[in-house]
Amino acid sequence: MSTVTLPQARKPQPTPRLPWAFVVSIALASFFVVLAFGFIAFEIYFSPRILPGVTVWNVDLGGKTRDEAAATLDAAFDMRLNSARIDLLDGARTFTVNPVDLGIHFDARATAQAALDATRGVSAQAEALLNGVDLSPRIVVDPLKARAFFTDLAAKIDQEPVEAGLQLNSTTVVTTPARIGRVLNVDAALTLIPDLAKANGPQKIELPIETRRPRLTDVSAVAARLQQILSRNMTLVLDHPAPDEPGSWDLTPQQLLSFLIVQPAADGTSIEVKFNEDLLRSGLANLAQQIDRAPENARFVFNDDTHQLEVIQPAKIGRTLDVTTTLARMNDALARGDQRVSLVVTEQQPDFPDDVKAADLGITELVSTGQTFYAGSSAERMKNIGAAASSMHGIIVKPGETFSFDHYLGDVTLDKGYAEALIIYNGQTVKGVGGGVCQVSTTAFRAAFNGGYPIIERWPHAYRVGWYERGFGPGLDATVFSPYVDFKFKNDTPYHILIEAYANDAAGRLTFKFYSTNDGRQVTISQPLIENIVPHPEDKIEEDPTLPAGVRQQVDYAADGADVTVTRTVTLNGQIVSEDRVFTRYQPWQAVFKVGTGGATQ
Repeated sequence: MSTVTLPQARKPQPTPRLPWAFVVSIALASFFVVLAFGFIAFEIYFSPRILPGVTVWNVDLGGKTRDEAAATLDAAFDMRLNSARIDLLDGARTFTVNPVDLGIHFDARATAQAALDATRGVSAQAEALLNGVDLSPRIVVDPLKARAFFTDLAAKIDQEPVEAGLQLNSTTVVTTPARIGRVLNVDAALTLIPDLAKANGPQKIELPIETRRPRLTDVSAVAARLQQILSRNMTLVLDHPAPDEPGSWDLTPQQLLSFLIVQPAADGTSIEVKFNEDLLRSGLANLAQQIDRAPENARFVFNDDTHQLEVIQPAKIGRTLDVTTTLARMNDALARGDQRVSLVVTEQQPDFPDDVKAADLGITELVSTGQTFYAGSSAERMKNIGAAASSMHGIIVKPGETFSFDHYLGDVTLDKGYAEALIIYNGQTVKGVGGGVCQVSTTAFRAAFNGGYPIIERWPHAYRVGWYERGFGPGLDATVFSPYVDFKFKNDTPYHILIEAYANDAAGRLTFKFYSTNDGRQVTISQPLIENIVPHPEDKIEEDPTLPAGVRQQVDYAADGADVTVTRTVTLNGQIVSEDRVFTRYQPWQAVFKVGTGGATQ
């Protein structure tokens, strides 16, 4: 049996379908295309605008352009800054200001630009859309205005520290307390500005105040010591005073006050009390006038028998107040609270103390004398001659020294033992203190002239005076009128000269003796050569109402004028050492008589 294979029947074929993955891909592609176009459209729309969700201190800027945002911020923050309150605290005091006062300004345009820039980038945009972004405003600080503000504020706050001090109410010491100073640290205050600019809302800050402590806080010890000083006198003591002078001087508290300085010490940590050096130096200089004295040589006479010097007036040691050292000693006493200070004096020894020896000085013999006569002088004139002679008696002239008559004469006053007598003054013979002193200077001149000593200064009288021509003649007189007219001679020998002056009122004779050592010189003096005699004028009569009527008194004496020359020649070992020509031109002088009128005048 054969097998027959029959053809099988064909089944219908299914319709082809797109793969599902392709479809999904197409869908996704379409979604992303739409998304991309949406993102592009979003970016295009918001590129000049601020993304939604962006705020500045809660001011919504979403969807606004930069200019719109700036305008919105200006409106919001101008009011906010002007009305914002900042309390600056200084202890119990508060200074309330707003940001503008501190130089804080809001920059709206910069803030708007920052808001616009803050959402650049996908992640930033997503953050803004999902969570929002709150930005801080852009704040500008004017540093000059801020510094000026705090500088002005410092003027209200700053207080310099006050040192403890002393005040004097008369002689009562009053203390003043110290005070701590305080200073606003302006630089530190400026560092607070950035935080103030970032903050939103009212703020309170403590100002950076620094304290300044005084260096001097306690002056009680100085006050107590000063009060003790002003409670009694300060006594200045002179050691070894002479019997006739005070041994101490007191400064009363009131006087001390006038000399004291109370001031901070150089280091500022204490107060010093000391004397005002300039004022005290001036005061001590005045005191020195009472203390200072020149050394005085002893005065002697030569004993012709023993050839020794005999003291007729003891020497005196000189002294000078040492103002500088005394001032320092007074300041030291002030610091210790001592009320008794010894004055510091320096002593000067005299050239010729009491124990000087004649032989050591070369005083061995009488070498020269001078003599004039004054018998018939008034009692007042004799008194003056004696006083002036005493001033010259016993002095010693050193080798090479120039003797000055005025120096030893001193003041010619009534207090010095002189009386009023006739003197030649301003071309007239008038009454004056010391009439007759020229008798002494003339006699001293003659002793020096006779001894051959150089005459340094000699002035003649205006007219010939009879007193000085007795026993010799005119031309050897010497007038003095301290301090303008003097008589001087020089000791040109290597030996000292001792001058002795004796006024013998009973004999009317004045004698000067010079003791020294004769160096061998010989002195020859010519007789006066009188020439060109000019007769004196006629007598002059003057009425004087101070004299009784009819009383006639002569006050000037007639004298002829003349030129008089005296020549002195000094030789040594046969050689002429000097030849001096003493020339005097005397004026003619008229006699003057006063006639009393008993008070009546014509």
